[in-house]
Amino acid sequence: MTIAKSSVSTPPIPAGDQLDLPILGMTCVNCARRVERALSSLPGVHQAHVNFATSSAQVRYDGATLQRAAVVRAVEDAGYRVPEPLPVSAVPGAPAPVEAAERDEQRSIRRDFVLALCLTLPGFVLAMSHGSVSAFEQPWARWAEFALATPVVFGPGRRFFRLALVALQNRTSDMNTLVSLGVLSGWLYSTTALIAPQLFPHGAHGQQPHVYFEAGSAIVMFVLLGRLLEARARRQLVDAVRGLVALVPKTAHRLASGDASLARPTAGVNSGDAVEVAVSSLLAGDLVLVRPGERIPLDGQVVSGSSAVDESLLTGESLPVDKASGASVFAGTQNLSGALVFRVHETEAHTALAAIVAAVKQAQGSRAPIARLADVVSGWFVPVVLAIACLTLGVWLAVDASSDGITIAIERFVAVLVIACPCALGLATPAAVAVATGRGAQLGVLFKGGAVLEAASRID
Repeated sequence: MTIAKSSVSTPPIPAGDQLDLPILGMTCVNCARRVERALSSLPGVHQAHVNFATSSAQVRYDGATLQRAAVVRAVEDAGYRVPEPLPVSAVPGAPAPVEAAERDEQRSIRRDFVLALCLTLPGFVLAMSHGSVSAFEQPWARWAEFALATPVVFGPGRRFFRLALVALQNRTSDMNTLVSLGVLSGWLYSTTALIAPQLFPHGAHGQQPHVYFEAGSAIVMFVLLGRLLEARARRQLVDAVRGLVALVPKTAHRLASGDASLARPTAGVNSGDAVEVAVSSLLAGDLVLVRPGERIPLDGQVVSGSSAVDESLLTGESLPVDKASGASVFAGTQNLSGALVFRVHETEAHTALAAIVAAVKQAQGSRAPIARLADVVSGWFVPVVLAIACLTLGVWLAVDASSDGITIAIERFVAVLVIACPCALGLATPAAVAVATGRGAQLGVLFKGGAVLEAASRID
């Protein structure tokens, strides 16, 4: 697997390659479908797959006609963001800008949730007293509900409006459309009832129409809570890969012997000759000293020393393997007894462990056959829900056009919008694939992808 690297001039992507992009800002499976359609429409793209669970896209393309800048621009035009990558290898995992952007987004959601929670709870108490506290039945209480709910709707709730507008600009809809319509319809109805009660039949007779400010702010608060839990679950999906990556030490003891390619393999080893360097700085041909208890940093061949090495990470064999001159050693395995000096054969991007990490990442982003059904259903879910909500509103108004009937009709309209969220449907299958492949990798079992997992369910 080839990792795309940043470049000021954004040169053409090599032909026959695959581009893996992290994508920030996706909030539901329809977002992933929108990005996938945008990428698939690019000239030179043979196949595009966007995984909502892992917030990533895999694009197969014709390098003669496609540049990375065009791919990024297509994602941004769809309303999402691609962090600028750093030139890193496959082993360290996600680039630092991606992790920083994800942390910033999670902090933003957490901050908005705390604000919504602090303002929603007192408004909820005022609205739900239902006459048990006489003071809460006074006009000031309704204005207090307005003052508490409005900052929530147009503060933390603004993220839903922005994403719904992006969806509208792309002539589509998603969960943010449902949330935005539900919250805004409830807030507009309540504000009108508060400022101009005479517009309502019973308001013209001196009665105060009902207001539902607490409903709008509660919707924002609970959806944000769901986003927090979802972000936490998605973050845990990559723990298995990070666990594999963590097995590779960050530093190594390179022997200060001048040109390592000319060093004598049988030369004696003095610990004082070893210089601690970053593993990323090691090159093929370098001589590296591994002391007892340390993990081997890269793949190579032993040139001196003898020891037992725990290779259960790669082979599943619990018994240590004896190593002497001429034996092969692998990154991530642990040296147990004696000191070893080995000659580096592969850099960190091409080790056996790096290949496993790449395979696990690719499997986590793969699509199971059953996911096609979820994609079809979720694609029609939002417009169908919008149609049902409008039908509900119309039916209730037709049944009872009185003031109470109008109130009930709007309540039912908002309820249909806000309880119908397709995220669980779209997240379930990719999350299951990602969790299963990641957990399998921790246990030494590698799956090629979602299709294999689905086939395994039919084993008797």
